[in-house]
Amino acid sequence: MHDTTTTAAETSAETRSKSNVSYDCSHVLDNNSLSALHHDDDEDQVHRTANQVAASFSKQKLKQEALKKFVPGEACVVCGDAASGIHYSVSSCNGCKTFFRRVLIENRTYSCKGDGNCPIDKDMRCSCRHCRFKKCLQVGMDGTELNIERRRKRKIVDTPKSETSINEIQDDVVRDLVLKERKCLKLLTSTLAPIHASIDEALSDPISTFDHFEQYERHQLAPEDQMNFSYWRAKILSTVIEWAKSFPEFQLQKLSRRDRESLIVHSSFSNLVLSEAFHTPERFTDRIVFPDGLSGFRNLTANILKERSGLIPTVVAVINNILVPIRKMRMTEVEYVLLQAIIFFDRECISLSDECIKIVHAKRKQLLDSLRRHLDSLYPKNESAHRFAALLLRISNVHKVAAFKRETLCTIETFNLMSPHPLTMEISKKYPDVSFF
Repeated sequence: MHDTTTTAAETSAETRSKSNVSYDCSHVLDNNSLSALHHDDDEDQVHRTANQVAASFSKQKLKQEALKKFVPGEACVVCGDAASGIHYSVSSCNGCKTFFRRVLIENRTYSCKGDGNCPIDKDMRCSCRHCRFKKCLQVGMDGTELNIERRRKRKIVDTPKSETSINEIQDDVVRDLVLKERKCLKLLTSTLAPIHASIDEALSDPISTFDHFEQYERHQLAPEDQMNFSYWRAKILSTVIEWAKSFPEFQLQKLSRRDRESLIVHSSFSNLVLSEAFHTPERFTDRIVFPDGLSGFRNLTANILKERSGLIPTVVAVINNILVPIRKMRMTEVEYVLLQAIIFFDRECISLSDECIKIVHAKRKQLLDSLRRHLDSLYPKNESAHRFAALLLRISNVHKVAAFKRETLCTIETFNLMSPHPLTMEISKKYPDVSFF
């Protein structure tokens, strides 16, 4: 059985003597890059990294490959099985086509326990995924076609859920929240929208990015931009803070600087995990998907990158305890935005001043009234009451998952397993000082 290793995607050329031959599958290599492979008899393992990407193929070669015609009866150049057509510029079977695509799309990395030269044929192709991917590269499989698929997937990811028409919303509170949500989605994918280094920095400017939305909206991530989990945690938390600053109640002079910080520390991780679940495209119930297509899977074997490994339990917790339940109940956009605001304006934060508690309590009551009126307008009385209760009961699980995520991040940093973003860690570490669970 061949183990997987977890390495970050690299584009720089380097050769290291280690025990396993590792492949960075986030880039496709040409045949010249294969010369970087070597075997050191003095070491049990060999580390292999890419030194060129698929862009090194000339345009002329790509055109020639695109014009290649499939001849029925040809063998798969990877494993020798019957080829089903020209896939990624070579004759290949459906199995090898799917394998190659999955490795690249999911940024998988494998290692070989042998010398990196396992036989790959029809019978042995599944025995070593490292050597199978190596063979795919050797025979000329070209992943540039995946750029088209990535753009298409990006469009699918960016396609919003069934959105409520703003003009149909009668409740001013709900309309304001839905408008904030539309801005939030654009700010998440804006390359100009800030990722704050600290809570202090975030609160130093009382004006929210939501108030100058247009200047950020114009600068969006390109389809080929690929971020990591640390980036998205910090980006979502930063956007949650800007979202909070856009509420008039949050900017009242009666609220002290301490009150504002306490509200952010108390609730923002709950807002984070609910956002991760709700914004995952509807067709997925086994993974969390971020705006650039980056995914964290419930299937442990799919989470093979080093950055994912330590946080796999938190991904599973978000999926099982938040994503799956809200999918079963078919949570709507209006319900989601109201629930996010109800979660944020929580008087149970023990470090709030008396004046702040009054303001937060009044705001939450307003939000609860809006949720109840919204449900009453859509459902019979008994059904409305049942759904109202079901939505509020989700909050407990959201808080539990948020607490688990904070604790996991603190543990990971303590043992130096990875380096989460400073803002993420500041919020995690300050939580015990301002609240409890």
